[in-house]
Amino acid sequence: MQMVFWGIFVGVLAFSGWYAWFSWHHYEQNSRYRLALESDMVAQVTQRLLDGQEFGLRLLGQQLRRVDALHHPHLVRIILLGYQKASPGIASANLIAPSGQVIASTAVSAGEPLPDFQNVLQMHGMRVYHPTQGPLSREWVIRLSHTVFSPVGKPLFVVATSLRLGNIEDFLGLLPLRPGTAVGLIRSDFYIEGRWPVPQGNLTKMLSRSVTTGGALRQALQRYPHARQGTYAGFVSVGQTYRFGAFTRLSHYPLTAFVSVPRYQWLAAWWRRHIQFPLIFLVGTLGFSVVAYRRILFQDRRWDVQRQTFERTLTAQATHDVLTGLPNRDGLRLVFDQALARGERQERLLAVGFLDIDDFKPVNDTYGHAAGDDLLKEMARRLQDAVRRTDTVARLGGDEFVLLLEGLRSMDELDQVLARLQTAIAQPFNIKGETTIRIQASLGLSIYPFDDGDADLLLRHADQAMYAAKARPGRTSEDWVQLYHPDLGTISMGDEVLRQDFLRALSTGAVTLRYQPLVALATGRVAGLEALTRWHREGRELSPDQFLPALGIRERQALGRFVMQTSLQQFAQWREMSSDLFLSINVTPEELDQSGFADAILSMLANYPEIPPEALVLEVLEIGEILEQEMASEHLQQLRGAGMKIALDDVGSAYASLLRLKNLPIDEIKIDQGFIRELPNRPQDLVFVESLVNLGLGMDVIIAVEGVESEAHIALLREMDVHYLQGYAIAKPLAAEEVADFVRTFVLGSGDTDTPLLALYRHQGWVHAAEEAALNHGLCEDAELAACPITAWLGAHASELPGVEGLLIEHASVHVLGREILQVRQNGTREELHRLLGQLHVHSHHFQEELGRAVKTMRDNTAAKALPSSEDTPQ
Repeated sequence: MQMVFWGIFVGVLAFSGWYAWFSWHHYEQNSRYRLALESDMVAQVTQRLLDGQEFGLRLLGQQLRRVDALHHPHLVRIILLGYQKASPGIASANLIAPSGQVIASTAVSAGEPLPDFQNVLQMHGMRVYHPTQGPLSREWVIRLSHTVFSPVGKPLFVVATSLRLGNIEDFLGLLPLRPGTAVGLIRSDFYIEGRWPVPQGNLTKMLSRSVTTGGALRQALQRYPHARQGTYAGFVSVGQTYRFGAFTRLSHYPLTAFVSVPRYQWLAAWWRRHIQFPLIFLVGTLGFSVVAYRRILFQDRRWDVQRQTFERTLTAQATHDVLTGLPNRDGLRLVFDQALARGERQERLLAVGFLDIDDFKPVNDTYGHAAGDDLLKEMARRLQDAVRRTDTVARLGGDEFVLLLEGLRSMDELDQVLARLQTAIAQPFNIKGETTIRIQASLGLSIYPFDDGDADLLLRHADQAMYAAKARPGRTSEDWVQLYHPDLGTISMGDEVLRQDFLRALSTGAVTLRYQPLVALATGRVAGLEALTRWHREGRELSPDQFLPALGIRERQALGRFVMQTSLQQFAQWREMSSDLFLSINVTPEELDQSGFADAILSMLANYPEIPPEALVLEVLEIGEILEQEMASEHLQQLRGAGMKIALDDVGSAYASLLRLKNLPIDEIKIDQGFIRELPNRPQDLVFVESLVNLGLGMDVIIAVEGVESEAHIALLREMDVHYLQGYAIAKPLAAEEVADFVRTFVLGSGDTDTPLLALYRHQGWVHAAEEAALNHGLCEDAELAACPITAWLGAHASELPGVEGLLIEHASVHVLGREILQVRQNGTREELHRLLGQLHVHSHHFQEELGRAVKTMRDNTAAKALPSSEDTPQ
């Protein structure tokens, strides 16, 4: 025991040394990584601040150039004052001539010379100066300047602002950093632009010391002049303390963000987080180990005896139900797979039954749980007596029993077993030896190998069949068993009545067809008709989405034959009226998965020689991977080979269909109406519709648009290259007798052009053209802001739109960025071009979102005004 103790002691000491080295190495890596992240955060936030200042200076410079700033100093000062008022962090705004003379300023009088601006006249972009206290302000500031050039590249003037240094240091102090962390900005010439916390003493002394005194930060920056990010350790100039830190250089500006923490704080945090509590734990462990070891030896012997006893108890109870003694779920699993193997080897049937007692809960509620337990035990005994010795009865829990009836030679043999079970269950049960009750049960059966699957699937199918038997309407005592069939997993038994009614409706004429026109945008005339089913049931007209999910395969096939035969017969008459019409018929993927489907379609079409196959369009709704299965694909290829067109319906609700379109034999896509209907209220969603149309056009397929319900839709879609329109703005589904007159007289109108949809679409066209020209160096017409359709629309509806001023400003920013991109494309760098493209995307997206909210508010207000007020409502 003593050797064990000292061995543990030496091992603990060795482990402690290794743990201290490993934890320090790991903590140092993590801390340096965290410092790098913090410096990167400071750099990113500062980058955005300076980018905002640069953007503001550019806009200010463009505005001053338009007003001829050099000849209107009074007007310029008003503009500078407005700019300073709109920018709280700016101490002054100044306009300086190329000679260095102040033309206008918000801080000093005009006419003072500033010769130090001469060296920036040929520089593009914004220049950042080191902190100063004059001459344009009486406080510590950072001067920013931007040179404005003429169209021929001659410097016209310099726009300069003074960013308050105190604001930058306050901004640095608000960053979410650890206590004791120093954060700041340093120029490439090692001037500190701002630091938090501000060191004790005069700011001027601090700035001078930053330039003349070396330190770890300066050495790191000099050692890695081209590194964007790095770390350092050593004594720093401010405070002469040893610190660990990290730096990140800003893009486009001669500034570097740095973050540092003192070494003592780093060591204290390492000790507190990794050493202190493990050390206490290890000391306590050494003291407790001797006592614990002796106790463990004693408990181990005692637990071994208890474990053996418990394992024997679990073995007896794990596979059998405590109440009835029948196999439980685990016990059933042991024999189920063996029964499947025996049935396959002997080529016999295996019936899997799921039995549930009807209305068992009232027995417990009326006579108590003890009486309910007695009934379950008696039920278990009767079931065992009724089945054969080769069969298995198991209890899953509650009043649910499972039957495995093995070795069946025929269904007649199964009927004999079911008859004995029915007789056993029908006998009265005695409750507490005083009350006699009769019960009923529901049994669902799945027959293997007719229902091919594993144990879990067969049991689940039997459970579904049991619920179907329990829910069967008008059930009698002889009608307590239900065999599983595939449709039971998707419908309720109430839908079986609907199925029978539907088959009768097909034969009695209660199911009819309506025809919704499709209009060709190229001609404005009706080009095709889509056959739609309607069921007149109990005084209501039901559309397919209200009854189709409840139909089984047999009913769907009967409906498909009815639609095909009826629509072809009617279409043959309309073809005599117009030989250019086509007919669209919906086909379910389940029909495509049936053998002989294509042959049946071609056989029906052969009865109408006046209808060419090219005039028939089959619309398929994709479900899962059915369209890519071999049989469905063969049917589609056969029908297309005969000349028919295949259309993919409701594209957009299953967007992945377009991505697999190249692998499917598809001629046409129909964009789902859910994408189109809400566009007037949500113009910002136009980008999704445009993407779907462009993707379809790029794949060279016919495009039809559903859900065209307003004149705004018509005007918008006229601008796109879609082929067909369909929706209530054209016509609701028509009865057969109304079709001929409609086709002969209908002409599509131009639609409502005074909508944000059309204006926004044309505006986006210019944005896309500018992006394409910038990336591919093509030509793009530089549309002026006043010529953009969205400008005219915003102006016409300014009194109705909330926040129209903000929309106009954001819209103007998009055009300014677009023109600037086209200018930078000629002489600018690739990085600057991509940065401006990113800003264009952000402003364009923000403008569309704000426009969508404003349009929705405008429409809501208009609808509210249209409602009668309470004072006008008659009492």
